[in-house]
Amino acid sequence: MRNKRILYIFIFLISFNFIFAESVKVVSFNLNGTARNHRFETSYQWADEIISILKKSDADIILLQEVYIPLDKRMDTPYFRKAKKNNVLDYFTSHLSGYNGVWNYFTSANYMLRKDMKISEELYKSGNNTQNNALLFNSSKFKAKDLSKQLNLEDFSGKYKFDKNSIQVIEFSDIKTSSKFVIINVHLPSVDNVHKLRDLDTLKLLFNSYKIHQAVIIGGDINISRKDLMPSYFEFVDGTDSWYYDKNFGLLTSISGKKSDGVAFANDFDHFIFSNKVKIITKMMRVNDCLNKTWYSNIKLGNHTFYNSKEYTKMISDHYPIIIEFEID
Repeated sequence: MRNKRILYIFIFLISFNFIFAESVKVVSFNLNGTARNHRFETSYQWADEIISILKKSDADIILLQEVYIPLDKRMDTPYFRKAKKNNVLDYFTSHLSGYNGVWNYFTSANYMLRKDMKISEELYKSGNNTQNNALLFNSSKFKAKDLSKQLNLEDFSGKYKFDKNSIQVIEFSDIKTSSKFVIINVHLPSVDNVHKLRDLDTLKLLFNSYKIHQAVIIGGDINISRKDLMPSYFEFVDGTDSWYYDKNFGLLTSISGKKSDGVAFANDFDHFIFSNKVKIITKMMRVNDCLNKTWYSNIKLGNHTFYNSKEYTKMISDHYPIIIEFEID
């Protein structure tokens, strides 16, 4: 009898560890909505290519930046608009659904600043309908809560103010394991260095406010090299606490669009930043790319093989998707 009890306890402990060991895969992808052929409204083929890439990544959560979304006017304020129905995000989630679950999304389009705003003599620049953030998630695996209202992002009156106000803060709960974590999807300014550093300071404050009690992951196009993020801003970036793991001091993720005799990568501005409650299973890599080289004679992504940078940037984006896999301690 005693041996049976020990056996049951042993089986339970194994099952318990198995349940709580399930990992999460997150993809981040800047879609370059400023290019007309990178829009659902002008190219269904582009949207279908993106869907094929996302499916083959086997991701659970997808962070998108620079998503072109048509907008409706809001009569109550000149500072915000709202996403029109049947936009590209509806198309993405409807075509991802059925692939390992039912997919939903949140977007910053409904509260992104559409007119420059000055608060206490501090200027915050607006964004257009090519620059929206979005987060897609498998709702069969996760419950998710958009914290934009709680953080007063929806009226731009809260503590954490960014250029464009395109920040997304989403709280997740794993349906199977009940483990909780927060994901922040961000796209910092690319040109204005003063505003970029200001937003980076604000992002650090936001990150620190959540990491005390919860696992936190930041993903997106931060427009700053990895070596400049560590250690002055964030300790754990891209799946390691050592920025010497790559000879380039970071993983190059933008495509050099003018190259016609191969595919070349340009800079390391896309990142994943995470708190110490996040256990990294697979450090950040480019989707379908374990070599992390800077130049290729061709690359295969989604359903296509691309033989030069011009072809890739015309059909897909000027960025390449990145992926990370983690567990919650």
